[in-house]
Amino acid sequence: MKKILIFVFLTVLSFGIFQTPNAYGYFRFNMERETRFVEGIRHIEAVGQIDYDGVVSSQVLNYIGINVKDNEDIHLVVGDNYYDHQFYEPGIPFDGTNGRWRMSSLPLIIDNIHNRYDSLEVLAAVNGDFYDSNNTGRPTSIHIRNFEVIHRGSTSRAAVGFKDDGEVVYGYPQYGDYELMVFNDEGQLKGKMKVNRFNDHPRNSNEISVYFDYYQNTLPEDYTKVFLKGIDTKYTNSGKHFFAKGSFLKQTQAVEEIGQNEIVIVGENFNNDQLIGPNDYVVIQQSLVGTFEGVRFAIGTDLQPLVENGKANLTLDAGAAWNFRAPRTAIGIMKDGTVFFVVVDGRMLLQLRDGVTLRELAQIMEYFGAERAYNLDGGGSSTMMLMDRDADDYEVLNTPSDGRLRSLSNGIAITRGSLPQVPDPIPAWPDTRTKLAEVSNLYVDQNQVLHFQGISGAIGYDINVNGKIITVTDNTYQLTLGVGVHEVSVRAKGGAEYQSSEFTTPMLHQIYPHTINLFVDMIKEYARSYPQG
Repeated sequence: MKKILIFVFLTVLSFGIFQTPNAYGYFRFNMERETRFVEGIRHIEAVGQIDYDGVVSSQVLNYIGINVKDNEDIHLVVGDNYYDHQFYEPGIPFDGTNGRWRMSSLPLIIDNIHNRYDSLEVLAAVNGDFYDSNNTGRPTSIHIRNFEVIHRGSTSRAAVGFKDDGEVVYGYPQYGDYELMVFNDEGQLKGKMKVNRFNDHPRNSNEISVYFDYYQNTLPEDYTKVFLKGIDTKYTNSGKHFFAKGSFLKQTQAVEEIGQNEIVIVGENFNNDQLIGPNDYVVIQQSLVGTFEGVRFAIGTDLQPLVENGKANLTLDAGAAWNFRAPRTAIGIMKDGTVFFVVVDGRMLLQLRDGVTLRELAQIMEYFGAERAYNLDGGGSSTMMLMDRDADDYEVLNTPSDGRLRSLSNGIAITRGSLPQVPDPIPAWPDTRTKLAEVSNLYVDQNQVLHFQGISGAIGYDINVNGKIITVTDNTYQLTLGVGVHEVSVRAKGGAEYQSSEFTTPMLHQIYPHTINLFVDMIKEYARSYPQG
């Protein structure tokens, strides 16, 4: 037994020693590692020393990683505590310049991801981008959430983006024209067009302009005006960058004032084809081109990569206090599709948690097999959390240098489940597709399973339960409802080939308390046993 223990100990040490000669000397990773798997995520805690070019320091670091290419139900999701202005508290004025970036700790950011995406479960998370910690909480770089550019950020800052197929891209986001995109209530793209001007009149019959509620002059006469109820609007003081999202309010030729939180789209004969209808919503933002086109989530990184082509960036000479020891957070991407995060503790010399410089962090990321790696926010912001199923909570793996969890702007989560499906766009407008027949024969069996007649040509079904829509592919659904009266309706989804049907007239489904059910069962049993005739 003693020989076996010695062999295991030597094996741990042999895996923990890593020496790389380079122009600056060498790097030696001499740390004892403990590895476990939680919900499919590899977690490594490493404790010991690193030696970079003869300078030895004591370190404690945590690693979490999983292959996002081979696991179709694993997704990287950007979370935040940003709220659309329609959710502002009464009495708090809307500031389109700053928006509502609320700084919050990582657990609240995890809660927000769960609230936004019912079909996802957060397994682990780390802190994200650098941010304005003294005022607004805005991130420094671009912030994309579910394809929407929530914050444009500084164009001099790089970012990482996450696509639905597990691909991770990196670079400096590039932008094209401003686009107006119209979606129906299923999220299908109905059409899009170029926005020519903001808060300025169209120059000809082919241009459209967008106006916000702070516009002080009169809207142009003899133009069609489509008013939207603002879901979210953002703009810079310079008047050069804009974002808007809103739902249809009305269409008019009259010159009217713009109401609070309203957006107006103006153009000659605009919307005569009824592209924007009562159940639609509109997104207006600058299109992303190049590397970040088609990215669903994105978050900012530091100025220079840590690892490129599998080698630590030994010329790194910029970034967050790059040559000073500090707690650090980094993201690494391997050739096989594994994405991993490392958080190094720091600023606690008495606890043998010295922290690392960015060059040392680069060497650590190379040691763990990164083909590419990038620095995220660090210092007191560095946070790593992993699900603890037994405690029904999340374990904080690192030791925050503040002695508590710091409030952040955003973060990156490893999630399991299914991302909201991106529907196929409507092929052309006006829409000439055949409309599907309405769903029929709705009923709920004794096991609370909803049944209905399937429709030929349907790609799935939307089930509306008390105003909440669940999308399914089959014509049955297990209800999980409490005591009370519930409204249930269904429509068949048509996809790109057919128009979806209308929702059925709501069916009222009542669930009684257990004692009432026992009484009803007793009456039924009595009726069955009562002599007939």
